[in-house]
Amino acid sequence: MKFIIAKSAGFCFGVKKAVETVENNMGEHVKLYTLGEIIHNPQVVKKFKDNGVYPINSAEEINEGAVIIRSHGAPKNAIKELINKNITVVDATCPFVARIQKIVEKAYNQGDFIIIIGEKEHPEVIGINGYAENSGYVVNNIEEAQKLPQTDKQVCVVAQTTTRHQLYEDIIKVLKEKYPNQTDVYSTICDATSQRQSEAMNIAKKADVMIIIGGKQSSNTNKLYKICSEYCKRTYAVETPEDASTIKIYKNDIIGVTAGASTPDWLIKEVVDKMSENEVFAQNLSFEEEMNKTMVKIRPGQIITGKVIYAKEDEVSVDIGYKADGLITKEELTASGAEDPKTLFKEGDEIEVEVIKVNDGNGNVILSRKKVIARLEADKTLQSISNGEIFEVTVKEAVKGGLTADYDGVRVFIPRSQIRANGFAKNVDRYVGQTLRVRAIDIDAKYRKVVATHGAVVQEERQAALDEAWGKLAEGETVTGIVRRLTDFGAFVDVGGVDGLIHIGDIAWYHINKPEDVLKVNDEIQVVILALDREKERISLGYKQLQPKPWDNAEEKYPVDSTVKGTVVRLTSFGAFVSLEPGIDGLVHISELSNKFIAKADEAVKVGQEIEALVLSVDPAEKRISLSIKALLPEEEAVEETEEIIEEAETTEE
Repeated sequence: MKFIIAKSAGFCFGVKKAVETVENNMGEHVKLYTLGEIIHNPQVVKKFKDNGVYPINSAEEINEGAVIIRSHGAPKNAIKELINKNITVVDATCPFVARIQKIVEKAYNQGDFIIIIGEKEHPEVIGINGYAENSGYVVNNIEEAQKLPQTDKQVCVVAQTTTRHQLYEDIIKVLKEKYPNQTDVYSTICDATSQRQSEAMNIAKKADVMIIIGGKQSSNTNKLYKICSEYCKRTYAVETPEDASTIKIYKNDIIGVTAGASTPDWLIKEVVDKMSENEVFAQNLSFEEEMNKTMVKIRPGQIITGKVIYAKEDEVSVDIGYKADGLITKEELTASGAEDPKTLFKEGDEIEVEVIKVNDGNGNVILSRKKVIARLEADKTLQSISNGEIFEVTVKEAVKGGLTADYDGVRVFIPRSQIRANGFAKNVDRYVGQTLRVRAIDIDAKYRKVVATHGAVVQEERQAALDEAWGKLAEGETVTGIVRRLTDFGAFVDVGGVDGLIHIGDIAWYHINKPEDVLKVNDEIQVVILALDREKERISLGYKQLQPKPWDNAEEKYPVDSTVKGTVVRLTSFGAFVSLEPGIDGLVHISELSNKFIAKADEAVKVGQEIEALVLSVDPAEKRISLSIKALLPEEEAVEETEEIIEEAETTEE
């Protein structure tokens, strides 16, 4: 079994830019959308949906937030509609597509006759034609080109970036014959697309089985499938790992693999893992190894660790996890260049090397060991941080790509993507002067430069702190916490490094309208742990469970014949309810509201009025307290009221 894996498999520049744009904007806006699916890959789109980033079809669907223009671009009027609604627009249009849009817009303004070679319903073509007010003619085969109307205008011809090169040439030939001496042809097929298609065709010519990984809606993936099918009968389209499980593979097959421009590396790896379950594949692990190597990118000056494949008199071959092996000549092995490689290394030894050339013309990577040794020995600072230890730097300056700092004479650069634990750092100026804990992720010993990460260190330390905090918690325990945030549904409390939620129903034994009625931010309180869910990182807390129930000692607090104060909170046809304390209301029957006859409770008291009353009875089991205002009225008032009632009665009789 032999494998031929396309070097161009996976994300192209434009798709990578679009995906990174979404990732960098997550968490930076109230709501985040994409105008259409960001790329033609259902797994990537689903992943973003799971993170709250949803595709929309037009500005009518939203009223706030930010919208990312996908890699295919969008019609000019669609973008204008978003801007008119004060919606933030983030443009992730592929630069190659944006160039075509500008060409078409200029031609339209000049009054040219515009022809677009491509798929009429493809979003890229729709977006391009939008820059000509949809006046352009779209053709995708020779017959459609031949049926185009005649014109005296200058003809502008562009092509969808993923158009097959042969189809493009065939249509251009027809157009030049149809519109002689008046045709401006622009070469707009993406170079990466041409290279990808050419490489796929060459592999398919040699392969017994051709595997094309990518979304079914992806135009460039479908074109790869069509090209490969012409040269390899056993060509398979694979969108998900499950699709790969049905592919028939035989022991002596030559297997070719490529992927569309909108196919992420992680999906390619998942397909590889699924195919590895095949019995034939399981006997030959080189497929997965070779696929993984295609994902690795190296550059001159990069220091990497590899394993010795062999050591001969004049050279050492090293596996550096790349699609090509590395070679170290005898002269580049040590400082003197005189030692015998066979006495220094054997197969399987780990060795640290620097990349000198990615390709020497024969497919080999040229490496050097002596440069690494010389630099690390001469530079103790780099040596001290080369093993992944955490070190501290003070940020010196904010630059376009991130932050810079100095560490004992070594320039440390922290990219924007490595500043925060989650998400892309938008405002980097605020970090200037701060001391950050970082770890080196790439060391350029030659120029004494280090690329470092602060975000990963923060994430690791945060995770360690979380693990420690979770380890100290147990259901049923009472712990001290600090109220950090209040919401409509409850209060979030820090219980030693992790936040738990007190649901509004567990704050008090009585009804409250909002958590602020009982708790305040920064309050230090005692809570009981009701439930722990480590997998979902949820902690349920109780506050009321540690507080006495209001009615438990009501008889002692409000004995019969005692005088109490309260506030009228509710009036009914039979009396007035008076709040004595949160959770305990007493009833003043209408007959106990006044010494004189009243028809309605509001003739004696009003809601919000503070009153004094006598406790007539207390029943904790039924949660009832009977009160009397009348019993506390002065006797003379009672006599006057009685006389008034008698006088009224006599007047009525007369």
